[in-house]
This record gives sequence, C-alpha cells and structure tokens, in this order.
Amino acid sequence: MRFHAFFPMQFYAFMTALMTALVPLPVKAGVANPDISAIGQVLGGYTDDVASADAEEPTLKLGEAEFVFDAYLNPFIKGAFILSGGEDGFALEEGYASVVKGLPWGLALKAGKYRLGFGKINSIHPHALPFIEPPRSARSLLFGEEGFNETAAQVSCLLPTPGDWASTLSGDVIEGKAFHEGQEGTRLGGLGRWANDFLLGERGALETGVSGATGVDNLDRGSRAWLVGADLKAKFYLEGSSQLTLQAEGIFAYTHIPDTTAGTHAAEDRQGFYGFCDYRYHTQWNGGLLYEQWQREGATNMTDRAFRVFAGYAVLEESTLLRLAYEHFLPEGGDPVNTVSLQLLFSMGPHKAHQF
Repeated sequence: MRFHAFFPMQFYAFMTALMTALVPLPVKAGVANPDISAIGQVLGGYTDDVASADAEEPTLKLGEAEFVFDAYLNPFIKGAFILSGGEDGFALEEGYASVVKGLPWGLALKAGKYRLGFGKINSIHPHALPFIEPPRSARSLLFGEEGFNETAAQVSCLLPTPGDWASTLSGDVIEGKAFHEGQEGTRLGGLGRWANDFLLGERGALETGVSGATGVDNLDRGSRAWLVGADLKAKFYLEGSSQLTLQAEGIFAYTHIPDTTAGTHAAEDRQGFYGFCDYRYHTQWNGGLLYEQWQREGATNMTDRAFRVFAGYAVLEESTLLRLAYEHFLPEGGDPVNTVSLQLLFSMGPHKAHQF
C-alpha cells in the first residue's frame, strides 16, 4: 500500500480514538459523585464558672468539625453521610437515605441515623443556628450535647389542605437507645410530628408543630418514657433583604431515674422552654436575644434559667461567619455564671455554615 493511501486510514483511526476519549460515556444508574463539604470552627471564650477548669481565664481552642458527603443517587433518592469530631477522632453523626418522590400516595421515606425531627431545633446542626450553642433547656431535656439522634425509619406525607395552608405528618420507628443509653439490649421506640405552615400576608410565614416520642428507659423494669413538645416559628421578610425571626419551643419529659438509696427507679416529670428573636440585617449582620428556663434533672423543685445576647457577621457571604455571645446563667440555689463566647465558623463546599 502506498503512503498517500495509508495516511487517511491512520488519520481516521486517530480521530476516532481521540473522540472516544473526549466524549464521556453515559452515566450508569446508581453511580453518583457526592458533593463534599467541610465545616470548621475556632472558639474563644471567658467564663467565671467556678466549676470550669478554665474559670476566669481566656481560652482558645479548635471546635468540632464536620465533613458532609451528600448526593442524589437518582432523581428519586438522595443520600448523606456526616462525620463530626476533632483532634481525638471522628465519628458518624448521620448517615441516611431519603426517598423524596416516586412512592404511592405522595409518601416520602427516610432511613438511617439522623437527628430526629422532634421540635424545631433538634434536627438543626449547631453551626446552622443563629447563635453559637444550642439552648441549655433543649440539651437538658433532649439527651445532652448530641441531641435526639437515633437510627430510625421515617414515613411522612403532605396532607391535603385548602388555600395556602401546608400540613405535614411524619412518623418514625426509632432504635430507642437514647432512652436507655448504656444498657445492654434494644427496645424500639416511636416518634411522631405534625407541622403546619401558613402565610402571614405577603411578607411573613408561620410554622407551628407538635411532637411526641416514647421509648423504654429501663430495660429490666420495662418502664416507658415520654416526650411531648410544641413549637412555633414566625419569619418576616423586611426591606433590603432583612429578616426577623421569632421562635419558641416547649418540652415536657416523663422519665424514670435511678434512686440509689431505695434501689428503685422513680418517675420524674420535667418541663422547659426557650424563646428567641433574631434580626438579620442585609443578610450579613444578625443579632438577637434568647431566654430559657427548665426544671433540673433529679431535682425538679429547682428551676434553672439563662439569658443570652448574640450577634454575628458574615464576611462577604455565608461561608465565613464571626459570632459573639454573652450568656447570664442563673442556676437556682447557686451563683450566677457569666460567659462570653467568640466563634469563627468557616466552610468549604456547597454545604454552607449558615444559609441566608
């Protein structure tokens, strides 16, 4: 074969190989590259709490960090994994899949480990709140620093309603370990929530909700605990991209606590609430007030209170936040505690530190 006849064949083969390499192959079903986000924080503070190892000494430390991996697995299902921790290591805080459409009767399904939708504040990660720390009352009544976080399966639906009223009903079957942490064995529990959204004219929105949960808090005795909550959140959209948010939540807990002297588990009723207002000015600045009170665990005749003032500034946009808070904590029967907290919150990736 002569050279001038062979060259077009070589050129055709070369271009075919090049085009095959440059044109992406069709994506197979079930294959997804997740969005990856990292959220970190630096904390500074000062407190006169005599129970603190750093009483009356300024502190500076690296706070908890989060890594978020989330993606749609297909048009109907999305998944998420959230790792949280710090210098001592990371643990899986949440890992779940959600079927958002495609099920009969408009049902939605969620299963895995996640912050349960009890009330308004439990399901929100602390970095997405307008203040640095979640309310003390919620932490006291909803299982401490990590909140009400369980392995669960949830079914929810949007109820048929007239006009601009939206009503959502959800039910969860939960593993129940939050109720009997540290005990061998598992007893399933349950959670339900009914939430309603309304428009307040052209510039406002109102959400109300009631929640209830139950689980076994002593496996040997089979004693059952109950949680009941009611919440309200109103948001008003003002001129110049400003917003005013008013939110309140009350929680009632019926549990059993060990009585070491009598060798029994005594029933205990406790309740508490928080309420706050947050004014966001032109999306970058925010400030507000929070008040809360709650009955002390193991001493329901004692009512603790706290008052908080907070402010924040978003540097250019929501990926970097500077926050300042002052809290006046009033434990009944004890000395008042004053705490000043500073926070630099930063994020990389699509999951921002705080959404505008």
